[in-house]
Amino acid sequence: MVVFVLVREDQNEHGYIDTSVAGMFRDERDAASEEVLQRHRAVAAGLIVEDEECTNPAWQTAWRIGAHDSG
Repeated sequence: MVVFVLVREDQNEHGYIDTSVAGMFRDERDAASEEVLQRHRAVAAGLIVEDEECTNPAWQTAWRIGAHDSG
């Protein structure tokens, strides 16, 4: 079975990155929906969110989705 893992990365002011699992999903669309939700929350909280359009090297948080075969 393939699961889709939503991974969150947070960068502090010293450039250190903390990585955590933000969720595991059976369907990639569910993972993508949760990623959008979490991005909106981070922007509303005033964080600098890294994405394709972000050129700020001092980004504070980012997400990515990876497929993982649990079998």
